[in-house]
Amino acid sequence: MKRLTACFALSFFCTASAFAFDVSPTQTNVKPTRRGPVSISENLIRAVTSRSAEIKNVDLLVATEDGQRLGSLRGDLSEKISGDKALAARKYILRNARLFNLPEVKDDSMLKMVRTEEAAGATHVAFQMNLDGVPVHEAEIAVHIGKDDRVQLANGSFPTINEITNQINISRQDALAAAKRALNIKKIRGVAKAEMVVYPEKNIGRMAFLVKMGALEPLGDWEILIDADTGKEISRINQLTFADTHAGKGNVFVNHPLAAPASVETLNNLTTHGIEGLYCKAVNEDTAGSVNENDEHIYDPNNTHFDEANIYYYINTVHDFFKKMGYDKLDWSIKATVHVGDKYDNAYFSPMENAMAFGDGNRLNDLAKEESVAWHEYSHAHIAQIVRLNYSAESGAMNEGQADYFACTISNDDKVGEYVMNKMNKPYLRILTNDMHYPESIEGEVHADGRIWGAILWDIRNALGAEVADLLIHKSFYYLKAGSPKFIDGANAIFTADKNIFEGKYADKLREVFNKRGVTKAGDPTVLTGEQLKNARLFNEVHGE
Repeated sequence: MKRLTACFALSFFCTASAFAFDVSPTQTNVKPTRRGPVSISENLIRAVTSRSAEIKNVDLLVATEDGQRLGSLRGDLSEKISGDKALAARKYILRNARLFNLPEVKDDSMLKMVRTEEAAGATHVAFQMNLDGVPVHEAEIAVHIGKDDRVQLANGSFPTINEITNQINISRQDALAAAKRALNIKKIRGVAKAEMVVYPEKNIGRMAFLVKMGALEPLGDWEILIDADTGKEISRINQLTFADTHAGKGNVFVNHPLAAPASVETLNNLTTHGIEGLYCKAVNEDTAGSVNENDEHIYDPNNTHFDEANIYYYINTVHDFFKKMGYDKLDWSIKATVHVGDKYDNAYFSPMENAMAFGDGNRLNDLAKEESVAWHEYSHAHIAQIVRLNYSAESGAMNEGQADYFACTISNDDKVGEYVMNKMNKPYLRILTNDMHYPESIEGEVHADGRIWGAILWDIRNALGAEVADLLIHKSFYYLKAGSPKFIDGANAIFTADKNIFEGKYADKLREVFNKRGVTKAGDPTVLTGEQLKNARLFNEVHGE
């Protein structure tokens, strides 16, 4: 492999994602093509089943789409671990180098720890792959050590990189300019950043700049890879997800205008005489915000300030819902802007800014006047503080599905967007009681495919009850690997969370839900069950392997 020069100075950068509520699709992906015959490589199977492997009890093995590398492994995957868990996780990966596809030549900087956290009944440790100090794009391994002090879930493996095939001929500023041209950006939000990375593809690597750029035109939290040699675009993704205190009073819709008239409710946790508090700062894009010395923000629904109080009320409600489950990562004042744009038909959360925005609607009704819209966007903010999910393919669909789920479970209603869609004479935007099935129902758009994942989560709620399901789904996020996990990884996360929080009490009911919806069905060539791996181990032992 060509050695990377030591002159790289890696820049600090922030995560950029933005998620829209979606009326018209905001993130269209290429619909998955049908793969030819795929089988899991013998090397991967032997890494799990060989006599020397410390992995004795596997529930499920998931390979990458080409069958060559580890996607995830769930079960009792180690002996009991003592001492520092982060150090133990590193040693575990190094001991199982073949399983995780580590290069033969290793150095101390190859495994850079990027996360260690105790949450949801387990310790979660993640490592980024570096080559000569330069991060390899989307190359991460996560190890989850359960309360029994054994590794219970491992996600990811390193890509094979035999050589670097290009050189560095452009500067960081050149990369920023190239990204702006490629995206045809007319107006930037915030500060754009560029970081040198190695982009892996088909066993080779290319030096590239990962540019993160927020834009108003075209709207997005853009992540774009620029070839460090030619300055040409490699790929792009829009991560925008489209959608001392005192109490005051505000006139609000507890749900939305179709459910009940507006009523005067308490606005908790205010810190100013405006509509700003511990957990929300309401901003009016059209005018200065409401200020009242008596903290009484009581306006007619047609008044511009009504939406400020309304969105503040919604955000405090959803904050308190997650807080009851022990979640404190959003214990700060998140900005929520109302009256965004000119008759803007959407709402969104921007991880780059950690802020939400709500349009007045044109074809739609005012998006700041429906609880499911606000709770959907807040749920994007909620998961973004735990794990970074790319807003494309199945990871983006999982993000959308969980946002719909929490919006619906809080309101105890299986539909989102009832009020906003009423103007178009439609009963709702999406519904979680549907008959969609994986993978036949995949369309290649995150909101459309999110209906599958949302329905799965709603099935879990029906099977386990709301209280258990809400907690289990929330806690499962800690077991996901950052980047582009698939539905099967979401299932593994939920099974492992159940094992550590509820002693595996709900495993059979969960298995029934996932099998019924097609996620864990038999026959996927990149998935092996524990029973299949036991048979492979016996075969190896009989043949002395």
